[in-house]
Amino acid sequence: MPQAGFTLIEVMIVVVIVGILSMLAYPSYVEYVARGHRTQVKAQLQAAQQWMERRYSERYFYGETSGADTAPTAFANQSFATSPPPGEGGVRYSLSVAINGDGQGYVITAAREGTMSTDACGDPMVNNLGVKEVDVDSLSGGKYEGKAAEAVAQCWR
Repeated sequence: MPQAGFTLIEVMIVVVIVGILSMLAYPSYVEYVARGHRTQVKAQLQAAQQWMERRYSERYFYGETSGADTAPTAFANQSFATSPPPGEGGVRYSLSVAINGDGQGYVITAAREGTMSTDACGDPMVNNLGVKEVDVDSLSGGKYEGKAAEAVAQCWR
């Protein structure tokens, strides 16, 4: 009567094959998840931009007061100030706004945090003219270091 079952060699071959497949698939999975997080923060940057424009249409300036370069204090209390919004998981991005000297322009920056803190795409930014950029300092050490235009093209598609 023949014996049923697997030999140790057969089991080890299967383990090696599974290991190789997971080694190839895991980086793609991580990039897929990161791309989803970037998509979410892009939507929140647009929501923040719309909020700033509504504020401007009501007051005719972006800052806390007319002619000031201080950010509106209400900005930090909005649901878009972190990505994801409060109650939807750990914070991956924190949004902040910088007002230019005369209060007539701004730049909103999404600073990476938590699981996205090492993302090669850096910290995305958008200004009052709708120009999308990446914080150049946040690209240091990553695959886009010194290549801000390429980072914008790849990360803002």
